[in-house]
Amino acid sequence: LTANSVYQIVSRCCYKYKQKKTNPHLLRDMIVTHVRKNGDASEKELEALALFMGHSIQMQRDSYDRRTLEQKVSPAVKLMQDMNSLGGGGIL
Repeated sequence: LTANSVYQIVSRCCYKYKQKKTNPHLLRDMIVTHVRKNGDASEKELEALALFMGHSIQMQRDSYDRRTLEQKVSPAVKLMQDMNSLGGGGIL
């Protein structure tokens, strides 16, 4: 298989199933965006995915992390709320 034939196969298959034009780069973008948005993947898994795709983890973060600032900080806010409820303390 050549790079061009893989490109054509992916493009045709995506169009066949979703009736939308796409390409391998867009498909890769959708996969990484989905994985990052769900937050299920560990840092090691994200790093492995980045390396598999020929990226650095920093490039992956910069290019594919489409979460809002609120979405990015929500785990920290939840952690602080949980800590406050356990200790009755005054962090937040």
